[in-house]
Amino acid sequence: MMLLRGTPNLATASLCFICLLGLKLQSTATPCSIDVPGQVEYLIGKASETELDCRLYTPTISDYENCPNTTLTCFAEELKMLIKEWRSVSTFPKPPLVSGLKSLSSQFNKTESRCRCCECHKEENATAFLKRLLSTLEVMNSQNC
Repeated sequence: MMLLRGTPNLATASLCFICLLGLKLQSTATPCSIDVPGQVEYLIGKASETELDCRLYTPTISDYENCPNTTLTCFAEELKMLIKEWRSVSTFPKPPLVSGLKSLSSQFNKTESRCRCCECHKEENATAFLKRLLSTLEVMNSQNC
């Protein structure tokens, strides 16, 4: 067996070790968001103030547990539609929530199969949709934060 000798070889071995450590740390990152549930709570309050009657495809906690990426992506797309509807009837700031949900969904490295398409979920009003989203985020945070 040949041992590495000299400064260049030691530097190479150290660099390889640091790179492997970095890869290990990246793979253990878990989706967690402390601020997103607060933004959803704000929107729940807004939903009760508006008289907008729209229906949104609403995934369940079970959908999240089986297909987290697909579920959060569905919530993000439906939320985008809700905000668009709200903005059509009043001035409503665009919250960073949609991009936050998409970012969270991309953090799941789980292989998903047999996931329902967003349009296959039950349609619910805005308040029920937002409450389900909040519950889903609370489950995610309880598992990962």
